[in-house]
Amino acid sequence: MAVHVSFQKGAVGNVHKHPHEQVSYIVSGSFEYVEGSERHMLKAGDSYYVPPNLEHGVVALEDSVILDVFTPQREDFFA
Repeated sequence: MAVHVSFQKGAVGNVHKHPHEQVSYIVSGSFEYVEGSERHMLKAGDSYYVPPNLEHGVVALEDSVILDVFTPQREDFFA
């Protein structure tokens, strides 16, 4: 399943984990990406992979758009 998400500058995707694999692509803007105790700066054109159950989150450094792809489908998005 693919999810297209817009973030305003300063918006936070809280640190969390889930049993799904995730691949994310930064469509526009930039993010600080948190993975465990590591922090990475990501910009438009960058991508990252999140294995199941890894704690991760983002902070938008400017107005930004991210495309997240999950497998299997995130049933919690439909609840």
